[in-house]
Amino acid sequence: MTSAESLIFYPAYCFHLSPTINKWCPLRAADIHGLEGRPGFEGDNVFFSLNHPIRWVRIVGVVVAIDEFYGRRIYTVDDSTGACIECGISVPKPVDSRYRNAAEDPAPDPYPEIDVGMVVEVKGSTIVFREQKQIKVQKLQRVGSTNQEVQFWDKILNFRKDVLSKPWVLDKKEVRRCKKQYMADVDSKERKKRRKENGLAIDKHKRDPELKDKSREAGKSMKEESPVMLGAQSPYAKGQYSALGL
Repeated sequence: MTSAESLIFYPAYCFHLSPTINKWCPLRAADIHGLEGRPGFEGDNVFFSLNHPIRWVRIVGVVVAIDEFYGRRIYTVDDSTGACIECGISVPKPVDSRYRNAAEDPAPDPYPEIDVGMVVEVKGSTIVFREQKQIKVQKLQRVGSTNQEVQFWDKILNFRKDVLSKPWVLDKKEVRRCKKQYMADVDSKERKKRRKENGLAIDKHKRDPELKDKSREAGKSMKEESPVMLGAQSPYAKGQYSALGL
């Protein structure tokens, strides 16, 4: 069995090559509870099976409970794997009729037809709430037949066999290529950010008459005192070159 110590966890800039990260991964409730977190990915709600990064999941099971909270609803789904999982959605908050505009229609219930005892398919992202895994629902729908349910279980088995049963492996050249592209993207964003900041500063300078006058006087004084203080030696020019990445 592969141990956690021997696994290679690739940087996030390699995730787009993963067979799991941008996929609705068909899993069991027990599998979702078994996903592991790693430092640095808490805010992104990315979890791991072996070293496979997983964010989007889908399950099929029976709704065994529905709990209503203020602005939130929890469907507890049992998929017969020995574990249930809570699936949460945002719902319209109740509005006091005394303060609601008569012409205003209340926001609709997103899933009014879903009830306890129904078999449903849930798609969403995995999150942690009070130290327990949950699914933040993106889509919830009834499963129309037993045949559809069986087909989903086949998808789970095939996904485990073909993908999750072995570690995700990348060639070192691919990792280097991904890093190079990532660094180029970061550099490009930084240049755009500096360009934008420089443009805002110039725009403010143009719109402020007082700054214009001060700049004009300073420029005149600079030319009188030091005619060679131009081009790349000027602090203003340095800012321009920096913003252009030069």
